[in-house]
Amino acid sequence: MKLTQEEKNKLISAKDESQWYKIIEDIKSVRNNLYPNDLAREILAIYHNKFPVNNYPVYEDSKQSKIDRKSFLTTLSVAWVAFAAATGGFLTVLIRFLFPNVLFEPPQSFKIGFPEDFEPGKVDLRFKKEYNVWIVRDDEKITALSTVCTHLGCTPNWQETERKFKCPCHGSGFRATGINFEGPAPRPLERFKIALANDGQIMVDKTKMFKYEKGEWNREESFLKV
Repeated sequence: MKLTQEEKNKLISAKDESQWYKIIEDIKSVRNNLYPNDLAREILAIYHNKFPVNNYPVYEDSKQSKIDRKSFLTTLSVAWVAFAAATGGFLTVLIRFLFPNVLFEPPQSFKIGFPEDFEPGKVDLRFKKEYNVWIVRDDEKITALSTVCTHLGCTPNWQETERKFKCPCHGSGFRATGINFEGPAPRPLERFKIALANDGQIMVDKTKMFKYEKGEWNREESFLKV
């Protein structure tokens, strides 16, 4: 089941995130508080267009112009160039097939700065896009939280005014600590290994994760004392 046009219009017209989450709660309510992944992807696509700049793109009707002799020749030239490019691309793929694939991914271990670079009581969003990590500092420790929702793998957003992570797909909510407290998420966010490197900078290692429900948040590697 996909979004109805009326539901799409409501989401597009949402004035802020508070109104957005109220609308998705209404959408869930008419579906017995559940909806499949394809519907969640539709909602997430609209969300990414609206926030954080709150500017949904307006699509204008395209205008057709008459094609004269000059534009016809231009179009024909472009077609030949496209044909040549496609042929070259096919040959490139054919040659590339003979060589092993190399997958380039962000490093799993990386430095994020010194402890004093992080303000107590703040959620640092600088590493969300590149590394999928939130850095959270309180009065006693610094933690590296995974940005992956423990419900269906969507990416929540930090809402500073409400002091919580909120998933735009299904409405799961997490405290700044990563503890789940609302919505369908069955467990807290996961932590990554965090420690001080030899140069005094903080090192995050995503190859090792810690789950709250297994008691792993008590391990020293899951947080950095400050």
